[in-house]
Amino acid sequence: MLNFTFWIALPAVAVYFGVCALVFVAMHLMSAEMNAIDSDRGKSAIAAAVESLVVGLAESTADEATWTEAYINTYIEPNPAWLDSVWGATARISDTYDTAILTDMSGNIIFGETSRGPVTGTLAELFSGVPQLLERLEAGIARAGDDATVSNLSRNARGAAALAGAVVHGNSGQASIPREQRRVLWLARQLDDIMLRDVATRFQLPLPRLVEVPKPDHDAMALTDAAGAAIATIDWPPRRPGDPAFAHTATIAVLVMLIIGVLIFVVLAAFRHSIKLRTASEERDWYNARYDGTTGLLSRFGLEEHIAQAIPRKRGELPVAVSQINVDGLQDIVGLYGREAANELLVALAERFETITDGEAVLARTGPTELSLARLGEDAGEKIRGFADRILAGAGEPVPVGNLKLKIGLSIGVVDAPTRRDNVGNLIRMAETAVARARETGGNHTVAYDPAIEDERRRRIELQADIRRGLEAGEFDLEYQPIIDFRTQAILGVEALMRWNRRAAGPMGPGEFIPAAEASGLIDDLGMFALRRAIEEIGPLGELKISVNVSPAQLRNPTLPQTVFATLDEWGVAASRLQLEVTESFLVSHPDRAIRLIEQLRQSGIIIALDDFGTGYSSIGYLKQFRFDRVKLDRSLVAEIDSDPVQAALVESTMIYAFAMGLAVTAEGVERREEAALLSRLGCREFQGYLFARPLRLAQLERLLQGEQALRQAS
Repeated sequence: MLNFTFWIALPAVAVYFGVCALVFVAMHLMSAEMNAIDSDRGKSAIAAAVESLVVGLAESTADEATWTEAYINTYIEPNPAWLDSVWGATARISDTYDTAILTDMSGNIIFGETSRGPVTGTLAELFSGVPQLLERLEAGIARAGDDATVSNLSRNARGAAALAGAVVHGNSGQASIPREQRRVLWLARQLDDIMLRDVATRFQLPLPRLVEVPKPDHDAMALTDAAGAAIATIDWPPRRPGDPAFAHTATIAVLVMLIIGVLIFVVLAAFRHSIKLRTASEERDWYNARYDGTTGLLSRFGLEEHIAQAIPRKRGELPVAVSQINVDGLQDIVGLYGREAANELLVALAERFETITDGEAVLARTGPTELSLARLGEDAGEKIRGFADRILAGAGEPVPVGNLKLKIGLSIGVVDAPTRRDNVGNLIRMAETAVARARETGGNHTVAYDPAIEDERRRRIELQADIRRGLEAGEFDLEYQPIIDFRTQAILGVEALMRWNRRAAGPMGPGEFIPAAEASGLIDDLGMFALRRAIEEIGPLGELKISVNVSPAQLRNPTLPQTVFATLDEWGVAASRLQLEVTESFLVSHPDRAIRLIEQLRQSGIIIALDDFGTGYSSIGYLKQFRFDRVKLDRSLVAEIDSDPVQAALVESTMIYAFAMGLAVTAEGVERREEAALLSRLGCREFQGYLFARPLRLAQLERLLQGEQALRQAS
């Protein structure tokens, strides 16, 4: 959580507040820019209004000066009364101008009248910037003649005013007036708040005022005369449109940022919760990867990690011993008493093993039915072998599980070898190889790892791969051994026997490849191949019985009956011609399922035979428990029957019991006439063995059948 706060939460909060600050700074700058733009617009508008006033006054001055009557009363017949009645009277009462002055080209006043009375002297004494205006007028006359006009703002005793001057001249083409005779009409208009208010109203401007010092919070513009000297200042209250815009957008921005802040908080909270869940999940995954949830012991990965971490990096190798202990029959306990009972059994065994090792070895659960011991150090091998012996010695003691006392078998594999950090997994695999050999060889003993076991397993795996390739390449075939009626010597049927002629390595007997196929699960494919091929090849040969061996793997397949029925239908073979031979191994491990399967097959008319009777644990009880149609006596039971009274008595009692139950009997592996004769006297009718016929290829069998048919026809 500290990492979350430091690397995620704090940066996110910092970014959030940084963005908020940037947004508000940007909004403030935009507001200030809007205010500045509006202020500049106001200044431009005020300047334009003042300029308009000055220009308007200049136009009025030009109109008053360009007048023939004024020309006559000024130059030809100078008439002060006329000047006063026209220009003086206007100055006194008009809003257009409030000052009218007539001067020569040097600015000396010839006539002067204002709204406050007459004026004398020079124009420069009344208004500022006059010398500059006179210079501009001289320059204007030089360019445009008597039509030249000048105007500008100026300052007089009353304050700022607009001042404009023009040479008085006629408008009917009079000759240019010499400089010394020229008279200049000057009109002035005083600037005041009333006039500025009228201008502001006309131009829709803020309310301006003439001031000496502008207010700090007002916009202002300085007025200058023709000489560039400041004569007055106009200020006006700024409209500041950016302020309400800022207030409006700031309100929205605050709401948006609050919403975003809430969302960020929710996202961070959810993310933090997700991280907590993920962290908890990772911790669980870490624990589950290293510890077994049932027993609390180290798992296989945890054991490998424990051993690897105990081996110093610089040392390279360290003696390590591992003992893997398989609980034989644990799956049967699951089936009988449930998974919970099996788990309690594992916990009880773990406690027993911990008591035996007394902390001198690491205990782990390395598989569904396996517990393991591991120890490092020079005495590791000796210690682990000693623990294995003690564990095996106590295997016969019942393990209390609830109200039960369960007896178990243990298969133990031991390996002892110098091991590197990166080779621990291989060491445990060696222990698994050793325990697998212990199970294969009957269990309840200890097997030490030997590389030869690996070689044998490798050969078995290669053989299984060869079987798979052989099936795909069509290398498997069938031979058929006849089943003979001893009295008539007629062929009653044949038993299909699997043959494998490997293209690369030559023939291999069933005794070698059948166990490998059973171990790999390929026996189901092989068995179905034999069933289909036998029905396909023998089906057309009259009424011969077809006897096919069925492996336990096939019997465990719930679709076997449907597959058999479909194959018979495909080739049009009656079910009564098919005999399926089963062995006791499936009967022992799954008696209830075997009874149901046998009954389902028998109901269709298929003959069920118990094969290899007399081997393993086969007993008369099987004949009673399971509803067979036939029993096949194994070669081990009938061999030397003529010279062994005990063997003969055993066979006789078996046959009597079988006949009493209505079972047919077939003697397998009969190789001597004496054996056949005695079996015949005991009541056996059907025989199979080298004495009568070896296994035959299909073509050989067909020729044999043809010869038999010819003999019958001849007789």
